[in-house]
Amino acid sequence: RLQHHRLRFQEFSARSEASGRVSLFVPDRVESEEILDEGNASRSEMERSLRDLQRFNSLFGGTPVYRRLVKAAAKDATSVLDLGTGTSDLLGALDSSCRLRIGLDFKIDHILYGRKLRNGPGPIHLVVADGFHLPFLDETVDLVTSSHFFHHFSPEENQKMLQEALRVARKAVIASDTRRHLAPLLLVRVMGLFRLIGRVTRFDGPASVLQGYTVAEARKVADGIRARRKEVRKLFPYRFGLLLWK
Repeated sequence: RLQHHRLRFQEFSARSEASGRVSLFVPDRVESEEILDEGNASRSEMERSLRDLQRFNSLFGGTPVYRRLVKAAAKDATSVLDLGTGTSDLLGALDSSCRLRIGLDFKIDHILYGRKLRNGPGPIHLVVADGFHLPFLDETVDLVTSSHFFHHFSPEENQKMLQEALRVARKAVIASDTRRHLAPLLLVRVMGLFRLIGRVTRFDGPASVLQGYTVAEARKVADGIRARRKEVRKLFPYRFGLLLWK
């Protein structure tokens, strides 16, 4: 009987995903400002929040998901540009075959603090610029990436930014982010309750999840982008990857 109910639930979830409907476990999308992005935090709070983000990547799948997507999009890529790079910890996690790594962010304080923290292999070149107007020629790098950046923007803004990223990429573009779901929302709230994360992350973490996208919503974004091939993958744990090929 329990197995029967489990199968019914899995069938319902699959139908909901295919039709674009959201389940009871997926809250409505709520756009909001985040303290870290608005610059409304002290330096010590900013640094703590950036360290929190690094811990989320290392403990909850962000780093291995990023590596897998890079290999899936362009396994022989030797040059990568990462948008919204923050501390560039994900670029630092790539193996030595990636000889040119460029981290781009609009917040100079974030990338400078990342340079202070860095102990990974090889240099990372840092650029302060706007992701909507990349200061690079066409086809400058093999691959353009972003992680936990997608949720900050509307569907139309994401389409514009990813189209610009395709201009700069020779091979492909990837974007990875947390899926909007009650599970990651509850996780970050519990971590905040026990003060396992800083004040800024206690506010920004739930806000990030609530303005995130479902896989179906990410596919709709991809539909509006001109690319040779498009794919959106549902990834464990509670993440998605959007891949675009030239």
